[in-house]
Amino acid sequence: MNVNEETRAAVVEAQWAGTRRAWADKLERLGSEDWRTGTIEVLEAAYEDPILRQLYPYTSHGHVNFSSTTRFPYEVAVPFVIPLPDGRFRVMRRDPSAELGEVATAGEAVTLVVTHVPPRLRLAATGLPMEA
Repeated sequence: MNVNEETRAAVVEAQWAGTRRAWADKLERLGSEDWRTGTIEVLEAAYEDPILRQLYPYTSHGHVNFSSTTRFPYEVAVPFVIPLPDGRFRVMRRDPSAELGEVATAGEAVTLVVTHVPPRLRLAATGLPMEA
């Protein structure tokens, strides 16, 4: 790993830690009955996957997204996960928009995301998509 890759890895790892901590804190304040428990479940399951752990995680409206860049506008090459109020998880593709499936657990959602990862996906690049 060269210095640039080490920097990228550190930025991505810091985002994983910060995002997981922020959602854990939110759930502590709101209680475990809150529908947002699904978001932290997805984050934890995704963090355990070596492919997704290379990407920059971010959340929006409780949806869990994975970017191959570390700054907005994010470059999203893999599906994202929507935790549903009933405890299930919907996996969506962006372009073209389509539902890939609805599953019972966060682990199943992560598995579905990983099956749709492009073959040459690499560690998230720092900066904007054009700089990657």
